Amino acid sequence: MKGPISWPLLVGMAGAIVTGVLLDRWLLSATSRHEVASSVALTQERAPLSMAAAPNASDASPAEETRPSTESAGQTPKSLEAILAVRDPRQRTRDLLAFVTALEPREFADALKRIRQMTSSNERELASRLLVTQWVQTDPDGAMQFAAANRNFAYLAEDVFQQRAMTDFQSALSSAREIAGVDLRYRALRGVLSFKAESDPVGAIQLAQTLGEFRGNEPLTNALYRQWAATDPKAAAAYASQQGVSGEEWRSPVFQVVNAWANQDPAAAAGWSLSLPDPEARARSLTQVMRDWGRQDPTASASWLNSMPPGATRDAAVAGLAQSIVSADPQTALRWIATISDETTRQRALRTAGRVVMMRDPQNGAALLQGAGMPAAQVEQLQHPRRP
Repeated sequence: MKGPISWPLLVGMAGAIVTGVLLDRWLLSATSRHEVASSVALTQERAPLSMAAAPNASDASPAEETRPSTESAGQTPKSLEAILAVRDPRQRTRDLLAFVTALEPREFADALKRIRQMTSSNERELASRLLVTQWVQTDPDGAMQFAAANRNFAYLAEDVFQQRAMTDFQSALSSAREIAGVDLRYRALRGVLSFKAESDPVGAIQLAQTLGEFRGNEPLTNALYRQWAATDPKAAAAYASQQGVSGEEWRSPVFQVVNAWANQDPAAAAGWSLSLPDPEARARSLTQVMRDWGRQDPTASASWLNSMPPGATRDAAVAGLAQSIVSADPQTALRWIATISDETTRQRALRTAGRVVMMRDPQNGAALLQGAGMPAAQVEQLQHPRRP
């Protein structure tokens, strides 16, 4: 078993989160790839983060590496409640690190449950990630036992098995496949596959395809495509496009890659979407890109969209943009929808936007929708939906 995670690495991890750098997964410290396991993330759930080492971490002396902080050296770490009361974010982060590194194996489970009750999502994410990393390093068996007994914490198996895969990939894979519980086995396999995907994403995807389906969980390949797209979206997109678009859009490899790519570089993702030869795949991909881009930067996405010629591809892109902005700016969204050339596509986009408009502004929504060309019968239906 490896020793506890080093102080410079934890500082780097905390710094990455505090500055708001939300990436697709945790990477390892630049100073030593084998010092610490990275963590696999969830979508509904946890997003993977990339943790950078602290500036000049390699220059730290051994004494500095083993000391949580100068402020807390020789002192009992503050309680979680006291830490959250500290206003200075940097001091709060140092105190959180000291709190986590001082935990005994028997204390991790209770501390994690308490962290889950934090009201601040940023602090909750920071504290839980730091704690999980330390727990997996110091007591992986205890973390697995807790995950097996607490379904809501099954994700811990990902972190545990990702670390095991670093030491012995085949052994970790065999152990993961033998886990009796379906959900826990699924999480463990995700951890093993995620480790493999760091160096061999195609091999990881092909291996995942041999492991079967897990009812109630997304395909194992989904997370792998997103992970690959976070580091090399062009390569991931090229491979995904060879796999085609399945009948269920959210399951398709193209959708997974484009969804992740659009969060990083929506203009590049949009340009690639236009290159897809299949019209349906092109429309679906571009719709998703515009949904994400419109939320990130409605001005830039609208400018890009204005350069497109009329046609089915533009119609799909407009529908995606309208979905992304209708909550914040329903009038602009409806004006965009009015530019859709295909009647069927326009009415479908109008119905989708109409539900949001009526929910957000029930008093004026009907007039807005009628002005946008929605038939009175449809407006009436949105105003008074039939009860099942």
